[in-house]
Amino acid sequence: MDQDEDADRPAATPSTPGAAAAASARDAEALAAAMQTVRTMVRPGGCAWHGVQTHETLTPFLVEETAEFIDAVERGLPADEVRSELGDVLYQVLFHAAIAERDGEGYDLAGVAEALNEKLIARHPHVFGDRGEMTVDELHAEWERLKEDAAGEERGSRGPLDGIPAGMPTLARAAKVVERLKRARLVDPSAGESHPDDPLATAIGPDERRMAENGIGDAMLALVVRANAAGVDPDRALRLAVDRFTARVTHGE
Repeated sequence: MDQDEDADRPAATPSTPGAAAAASARDAEALAAAMQTVRTMVRPGGCAWHGVQTHETLTPFLVEETAEFIDAVERGLPADEVRSELGDVLYQVLFHAAIAERDGEGYDLAGVAEALNEKLIARHPHVFGDRGEMTVDELHAEWERLKEDAAGEERGSRGPLDGIPAGMPTLARAAKVVERLKRARLVDPSAGESHPDDPLATAIGPDERRMAENGIGDAMLALVVRANAAGVDPDRALRLAVDRFTARVTHGE
């Protein structure tokens, strides 16, 4: 890498107020330029394809670009490729913001960023307030309490599974349901009977986690093979199982 290329490469997290301010200014300039490019494509006289897109038509692209970014990270691709994939995800955010602005939906990119910033600050009082340091478990409990407060009394009592998107991929939804119920102390994943071949039958430490991950992946793939042989849709089977599980745990059914 030559000196000019090294100069263009952003530094690690800025360590001084001056460096942080300079990095923020660079971020703002680059983001504003990208947003203006997207606005130009979306507005009348711009790109015909962009001009007819809606939030609904773009949803598959957001899912696809997110999956490609995750794939780049998990495959350990070079930083420039990961950056490119993350840029594609950002493009989708800018695109949706431009559509909202174009169609007069009451918000734009600035509104999205402002709402996000307010939420981040409100949910991290240990960083921006006077709560002091908190453990990870304390943070999870605090986040749930803050989300409960933000929901407002008009929504009534907030259940542990409220807010989980129905459109989540089934396996991701199952993991989210179990995590939420565990935090609410409604289930104990470490309790109950385990299959003899269960890779998580005993407590694991960091050194065993990769082996457990491989074992679980193999076990899940084996279940998919069995489902295929039995003519069962594994996605539907898991979805129905999650529904039964949540009903039994939360309603005693």
